[in-house]
Amino acid sequence: MIPVLVILGILFLAYLLFFLENRRFVTRCETIRQEKVREPFTVVQVSDLHDCRFGKDQKTLIEAIRAAGPDMILITGDLFNRHNHKACKNAFAFVQKAVGIAPVYFAEGNHECSLGETGERYIETIREMGVHILRDECTDIGSIRLIGLKQYADPQQLTALTDPNRLNLVLAHRPERFPIYTDTDADVILSGHAHGGQIRLFGHGVYAPQQGLFPRFDAGQYRIGRSMLYVSRGLGNTILFPRVFNTPELNILDFKSTEDKEHQNVC
Repeated sequence: MIPVLVILGILFLAYLLFFLENRRFVTRCETIRQEKVREPFTVVQVSDLHDCRFGKDQKTLIEAIRAAGPDMILITGDLFNRHNHKACKNAFAFVQKAVGIAPVYFAEGNHECSLGETGERYIETIREMGVHILRDECTDIGSIRLIGLKQYADPQQLTALTDPNRLNLVLAHRPERFPIYTDTDADVILSGHAHGGQIRLFGHGVYAPQQGLFPRFDAGQYRIGRSMLYVSRGLGNTILFPRVFNTPELNILDFKSTEDKEHQNVC
């Protein structure tokens, strides 16, 4: 009986440890080099928040974003949580403060789609708060064409939105669709959705939606041909089982030209 209690106690302590680890985040800084970058710029990528809370009124999260001094804040889907139709308070608190730091752009994730009319209402609310919504749409910011895709956008839809004379920066929630976009003029694609594989062992994720066991695209940078994918491990969680060896992350992406050897990383 005693060994069983010891094992249960160890399992409980492990669960508690990882649960607490899921309540904080790390700031991950990456340099993305692309030949079309004319002037260096910095973006903060916020993915898979799922209405999670980081400090009162998102103070901890907002302070980290403000410290990065981004030129824009890019939300790559799942700001809300489809498992709780009333889970919006923390997401709205984040948006309310983020729009005061830099322009905020949003591309939907599967959770917004699954929320149906509630999701549409939430998206309209953040639009009224000042967020630029991109749903198979694009906007030009100097030499950058920023494109936001719906989760099931096909390559033809993406091709129609790109501009070969600009840096095509694409927000597309689901990373497993990256290979079908590589024959387009997409230069850099930012995604989330995989939650870093939920459990990370030896630097690799164990499972991701739509990719199954040992996903190909779970975190970090990937290249196919001339296109690059960056996958955020995201900030939130939607299941009772915690992330393991997989701390939530906020992504600061420093874009530079491939020829720019002078500018150092922002972190």
